[in-house]
Amino acid sequence: MTAVFLPLALIALLGALLRRFGTDMEDKRRTLNLLVLNVFLPALVFHTVMDSKVDRLFVEIPLAASFGVLGCLAAGFLVFHFLPIPGPTKGAMMLGAAFGNVTYLGLPVLLGTFPGHADEVSVVAVLFEVTKSSLNLTLGAMIAIAYGTQERITFARTASEALKLPPIWALAVAIGWKASGIPCPAVLMEAAALLAAAVTGIMILSLGMALRFRPTRLMALTVPVAAIKLGLSPLLVAQVLGPLGITGLAADASLLEAAMPSQLLSFVIAGRFGLDEETLAFVIMADTILAFATLPLIQAVVAA
Repeated sequence: MTAVFLPLALIALLGALLRRFGTDMEDKRRTLNLLVLNVFLPALVFHTVMDSKVDRLFVEIPLAASFGVLGCLAAGFLVFHFLPIPGPTKGAMMLGAAFGNVTYLGLPVLLGTFPGHADEVSVVAVLFEVTKSSLNLTLGAMIAIAYGTQERITFARTASEALKLPPIWALAVAIGWKASGIPCPAVLMEAAALLAAAVTGIMILSLGMALRFRPTRLMALTVPVAAIKLGLSPLLVAQVLGPLGITGLAADASLLEAAMPSQLLSFVIAGRFGLDEETLAFVIMADTILAFATLPLIQAVVAA
């Protein structure tokens, strides 16, 4: 696992240095994220699905991921709703505890942990990403509204925003194409492969550019957030892998994905709906660092 993390840490450090010494780095990071969301990640989703067998995992893994998210949201509510902290901070911590960084960090970790199985683990990462981002843009947005701006909004409206995600459309197109039986042109697959190959480095660089250190009196909230996201989440997912029929490499990859630290998309949602961005940014940074210690423990369990 150390051999996996060191190159990722070096790229993340480069991103952090760019943020520290560069100019307008936050704007550049957001532009980079838009490119990942609208171009590179859809290419990865398309190429992964087109190059794999569509089977029961395409239903089973989203169910497992959803169970983990809903369980962590419930735990986050029980912990943070009753704490004597501001409402916007409560909502931000719930998002941080429930939604994981399953592609920006998760995909590189899976590729490094399971060399020689890139196609199989990429499918797991893609299905986790589509599931968690969709839930974050619907349930996560509604939680953010309840604790933040309290504006009037409906589930239908938030669901329509989730359906605008390019990776979801890429998944739908790829599944439909495979179902049609029409061969995908080699040039299209090669183009998608080239774009997909760039995802890992760009994701980790953006992650490093997002990390910032500005401690507040609320930074101790990192402890319960990390306990839920890094500890409870994989335990919850582990409970449903067997009943859902997820075994072998897919089960191992799913456990690692469930143990990933907080998702950066939560920070975007927090900013949109008036949650405590400053504390959430610190928590994301802190539990990402903590994950470098907890993920090897999960990996050891997987290998046992």
